[in-house]
Amino acid sequence: MRFLDLVKARQSVRGYLSKEVEREKIERCLEAARLATSANNSQPWNFLVIDNPKLKEAVARKTFDSVIS
Repeated sequence: MRFLDLVKARQSVRGYLSKEVEREKIERCLEAARLATSANNSQPWNFLVIDNPKLKEAVARKTFDSVIS
């Protein structure tokens, strides 16, 4: 697939299934993100995988609260 075709075919996902994502898929996504280029190779990102449902809910709530306040 050519890059322009890939860009044209992209979609915004607004609905998610409630099933758990396999750890291997998460690790593959993180590896792809880790290999992404950044300005001056600064790599200004941190990744945190939260698989505890209660903690995930608390983080989501705090994140949303900071956006609307």
